[in-house]
Amino acid sequence: MSNLEMPPISPLEAAKAQANQASREKNVAEGFETVFLTQFVEQMMETVDPNAFGGEKQAEIWRSFLSEAIAEKLTEQGGFGFGQSVEQAISSYQQGSKLSGGS
Repeated sequence: MSNLEMPPISPLEAAKAQANQASREKNVAEGFETVFLTQFVEQMMETVDPNAFGGEKQAEIWRSFLSEAIAEKLTEQGGFGFGQSVEQAISSYQQGSKLSGGS
């Protein structure tokens, strides 16, 4: 076997690698959706009276924490569904990359 040849991969190893790749794609897509939803919720929180948080300074601090927590929960519960579209796009890109000889 030359240095350029890869040893054969067992079907089990191939399945594990594919599952790991799918898991990474799902994590990236969920992360993207969480970031997007955080921004979305933060804009909605801007409409809340600052006195509900104890004043303007407190509102500045708590809005970001609450926005992120709400966005994370929304994503855990399925989000708005565009995370799945992002995951499919990543998967398609990865498949196209493999077919064209990219990494």
